[in-house]
Amino acid sequence: MKTIKLVAVFAALLLSAPLLASNDAEAAGGGVVQEGWSPTKPYPSQEVYYPGTEELGEEEIRVIACGSGMPMPRTKQAAACFLIELGNGEKFIFDLGTGSFTTLYALGIPLDYMTKIFITHQHADHMGDLPTMWIYGMQNGRSKPLEVWGPGGGGMPENWGMKSAVDGILKFYNWMLETSKGALDTRSLSVQVNEFDWSKENNVIYDENGVVIRTIPAIHLEGSVSLILEWKGMKIAFSGDTLANQWWIKEAKGADLAIHECFLPNEDFVTRYKFQPAEAIYVSTLVHTTAPVFGKIMALTEPRRAVAYHFQNDPDTLPDVVTAVRETYDGPVDFAVDGMVWNITKDDIRTRVAMLNSQPFPPPSVTPRQQAAPGGEKYETPDWIMQGYAWETLEVMDEVHENFNKKFDTDFKFPLRPKE
Repeated sequence: MKTIKLVAVFAALLLSAPLLASNDAEAAGGGVVQEGWSPTKPYPSQEVYYPGTEELGEEEIRVIACGSGMPMPRTKQAAACFLIELGNGEKFIFDLGTGSFTTLYALGIPLDYMTKIFITHQHADHMGDLPTMWIYGMQNGRSKPLEVWGPGGGGMPENWGMKSAVDGILKFYNWMLETSKGALDTRSLSVQVNEFDWSKENNVIYDENGVVIRTIPAIHLEGSVSLILEWKGMKIAFSGDTLANQWWIKEAKGADLAIHECFLPNEDFVTRYKFQPAEAIYVSTLVHTTAPVFGKIMALTEPRRAVAYHFQNDPDTLPDVVTAVRETYDGPVDFAVDGMVWNITKDDIRTRVAMLNSQPFPPPSVTPRQQAAPGGEKYETPDWIMQGYAWETLEVMDEVHENFNKKFDTDFKFPLRPKE
């Protein structure tokens, strides 16, 4: 049994690896040495992706897994989130699950370039970091409002829709919003919500600059969809959570990249996640796609490359997932980890893993910043609080301001003084 698992994993890795050129193959066997390598100069080719170092082609798509995991928190895998970058400069975020903002941030991309967010449904592992990305924008260089597309309508109660969810986020962070006015650039705290009818098939929710994004219903409670992006004759299909369904098989057919959930074996939800058996079988077979079914879906969909995500991808879990998928699917497939990157053109799909910065400072601002809040509002801390300042440190604070002014050629003065 162990031998079968190891063979399955090795086969999966081969399917994900770039093909070697003929001279590379000979070199691997001790033959011809590859040209262009030097002990001091940059390597002529990279097997990993270093964010910000490669120009995206005019007809190229880059997809980055910023969350490939589950609702169970772990530093290795955030919950569902995929960044799609197009050669025309547009960027789209499909789902924004808990923990995924940290991975997006580690890419070093200015946040004003990542303002278009598409949510498949409102479980926390698919939108839990939407509040985080929204509220941290003003402190991390974002000046533009977020644009959020999410499900509503379709017979659901109105207060289940995306507009109601965003209203709740704004209320939850109301203190931070109000007390930031006049001190930070609060334009980033505006949110434009585009609520769409989740029950419609082939519902076009975005159509700009040659990019079309449409939704199809998913079988995962009410208010759940899958997303399909088309651009330059290429197609990216992304499932949120769903059972196998006819909409996906029809509309994702022949996708260049088909990203679909793929759960661990059913018994793992009892042994690893500590679910009761009734909970385990419900979660893994009635509202999600288990690994053998994922394989069958891909066999019916026939994408150029399949991507399995939404499972704890570890050395001791991956073999079972690979073996189960290979029971029903023998095409190209990658088993996602956070930071996995796909570069897609009409001629090629290249899979790598990004080298993420684990200690980033804020990405640069690309929009002129402003301090005054919209409408000229400004929050002022009550005077009685400010008069609680430790006046013994006033001399040091004045010196801090003096040194700052010398360095930046400004004329700021510490405004607090004790009342006589």
